[in-house]
Amino acid sequence: MRTPNFDFDITADVIQKHAQKISTYNNSIESGIFHCRTANACINEAKLQPVPKDLYKNLLIENELTILVADTGVGKSIFAVQIADFISKTEKVLYLDLELSDKQFQGRYSNDYQNEYIFNNNFYRCVLKRRYEIPNGKSYEEYFIHSLTQLIENTGTKVVIIDNMTSLISTDSDQARSAKPLMDSLNNLKFNYNLTMLLLEHTKKVDPSRPIHLNDLQGSKMKANFSDAIFTIGRSSKDKNLRYIKQLKTRSAETKFDSENVMVYEIIKDYSFLNLKLIEYGNEYEHLKQHSENDKASLIERAKDLKEQGNTVREIADALKISKSKVDRILKNN
Repeated sequence: MRTPNFDFDITADVIQKHAQKISTYNNSIESGIFHCRTANACINEAKLQPVPKDLYKNLLIENELTILVADTGVGKSIFAVQIADFISKTEKVLYLDLELSDKQFQGRYSNDYQNEYIFNNNFYRCVLKRRYEIPNGKSYEEYFIHSLTQLIENTGTKVVIIDNMTSLISTDSDQARSAKPLMDSLNNLKFNYNLTMLLLEHTKKVDPSRPIHLNDLQGSKMKANFSDAIFTIGRSSKDKNLRYIKQLKTRSAETKFDSENVMVYEIIKDYSFLNLKLIEYGNEYEHLKQHSENDKASLIERAKDLKEQGNTVREIADALKISKSKVDRILKNN
């Protein structure tokens, strides 16, 4: 009897399809880079995970990547150290200070370089070495992430603050082609080590007479797209030591601090500790630079002209860089 000749063509595609069929029985489908489940399966698995904690005033949520964006010299680093100091009372914090020297840091947290503030030993402050060599075959960005990964493992920290993003990349971090790999690497670290991350970044040149918007984040929108939350610090026109804090983006937390309800702070030094002290809540427009009468007249005329051209209130607001409610008031009163 002739033996049948069976042709078993076991290719990678066949194995992949077979694996997909098997995993379907477990309410999941694996396909290339995708892991697919029913919506109910996603929720049931999420129920087994702890609810993320609010680590600081609804601004920093556990296991999220958050960006603090503000103008140069407004107090980003002061507030970031303040957040790190608060969290370090209960858990370890890794603060990458890529801005200040040790002596400058001492000056901020002392009285004329005496009676220094005592931080909790859970607060780890890291600076760049003055001299270091990048291993052959590695880029600066790769070596930075490698070094940061080792720090996370050696300290056991779950909270990482990076001050600031301009030192994370050797090329222009404002370009999407540079920003995406950077944000991918940081998000991978976040997921691999269950981290909470706070990144400090600069704004573009901001008109002090208009509210701060998400589009004011310096450089590529890729940074905003890959972050979980963004908040900002603005200067108040009322006093040189006043600042206000406003949320620009949230995912899991409620947006408590928008233009209508900003937190108003005063920069003070308490017992050698430079910090922002919360004094009240207010409206962002109260802290913006007021236009002169000539400026106001020009703004009114421009708004009226744009309205006559058929623009909507939103389009006029975007063109003039003011709020929709302000456009409404201008058009109603004129």
